[in-house]
Amino acid sequence: MNYNEVGFRHLEAGNYELAAQAFNDAIEQQPNDPTAYVNLGTLLQSMDDADRALRFYEKALTIDPAFASAHYAKGALYFAADQLVEAEESLRLALLHGLDDADLHFMLGLTYQKLGDPVRGIPRLKQATELNGVDVEIAFQYGLALAQNEQIEEAAEIFEQVLLLEETHTDARYNYAIALAFLGQQEACYTELETVLAYQPNHTLARDAKAKMDALLK
Repeated sequence: MNYNEVGFRHLEAGNYELAAQAFNDAIEQQPNDPTAYVNLGTLLQSMDDADRALRFYEKALTIDPAFASAHYAKGALYFAADQLVEAEESLRLALLHGLDDADLHFMLGLTYQKLGDPVRGIPRLKQATELNGVDVEIAFQYGLALAQNEQIEEAAEIFEQVLLLEETHTDARYNYAIALAFLGQQEACYTELETVLAYQPNHTLARDAKAKMDALLK
């Protein structure tokens, strides 16, 4: 029996006690396999027990210092705790040890952005969008990073892609409107702001931006 698979089925169903038992069984069956330690840590982290989760990630890395999933899980835990320097180190180690998926690039990109390092952050977010072209949040955060780095045309293109994926994403549409304003397309900006407010009448930023434009038109 693959206890790790059983554990994940219980975890997805919200049966935490059964999931924990299955992961413990996996550890007893193969105590030198780091996988179950990471899985049990992930379960504990989902239950807001970060301290115990970290101990299981560390145990996995004691068994296999190059176990990329443990480095990633540790990085995600640090990111959630806003320990960005530690998060960057762990996520970078996950990358160096062979993990190459959209979630890793996305989280590493966000970490660099929060550290004020767009030179390293933007390429990671770009890579995440290339690996997962249908994830709305990944694309949106990539667009924001481009806009914050004053790459306005590129940001506008990404926000357009987000809106193709989710037409009612009001934050993406608002940022698209602002990008259009910076590009000198005032009428298009105004139209997008109206659309934002049609979808979300209490969108404060869009309402304020539209009010400023209305005042200028008087």
